[in-house]
Amino acid sequence: MKKRTYQSDFKVRVVLESFQRDTTIEKVRRKYQVSTSIINKWRATFRRNAHMVFENSGRTKQSSPGQSPDELKRIIGELTVENALLKKALSVWD
Repeated sequence: MKKRTYQSDFKVRVVLESFQRDTTIEKVRRKYQVSTSIINKWRATFRRNAHMVFENSGRTKQSSPGQSPDELKRIIGELTVENALLKKALSVWD
């Protein structure tokens, strides 16, 4: 018998429905044709990892390296100095 695989959105739907007050795990099991042990396993995983949903909540989006104005100014300054040094070195060779 081939082992069934389930998409994460399906698992979330089953788990969230199983947490509803007006339903039972048995009703959810029959509706989605999934075993009780699988539902309980998904519920345990959901509870164990639910805190990760809010880990970055409320924080501002981090800019990628080199994208903040201060970082860009620093890079421009370094390139300007490097360019001046290269021009000076080139004039020595001429």
